[in-house]
Amino acid sequence: MKMKKNVIFPMLILVLLISACNIGGQAEEVKPLFIGANKVFDQTKADEAKQLVLSMEEVVEVKGVNKEENIYIATKVKQFDRFFLDRIRKEAQDKIKKRFPEANVHVSTDKKVFLELEKLERNIYQNRINKESVEKQIKKIEDFMTG
Repeated sequence: MKMKKNVIFPMLILVLLISACNIGGQAEEVKPLFIGANKVFDQTKADEAKQLVLSMEEVVEVKGVNKEENIYIATKVKQFDRFFLDRIRKEAQDKIKKRFPEANVHVSTDKKVFLELEKLERNIYQNRINKESVEKQIKKIEDFMTG
């Protein structure tokens, strides 16, 4: 009986440790909203930029819009990778700039910018916003990105 306790107890501890380390599990993949060309502003550049940034291992979700030659992107990164936000922003910006050398690329990992871009993206997709409102929202997002 004592022998069974000596074997069962360490095995139980081992099982608990292994299962506790896997609690986070695999994060559900989030697909970006692809807006396309039939909206207030042609969003194909932003759609392609979102795909480029989402291909980065650290990025779990991305939102973005573009207006003329300006591309605005906000990302959510994995929890551990939050220690490397500067590197992630730079890498994302470089990827987009390489694909669109003529564009002014704005990349942020800020939660507020992410939420504002998400709201603007949804409004553009659903055609619930006009050109002037888009420009006003983008100006507001630019202010968040700089300040």
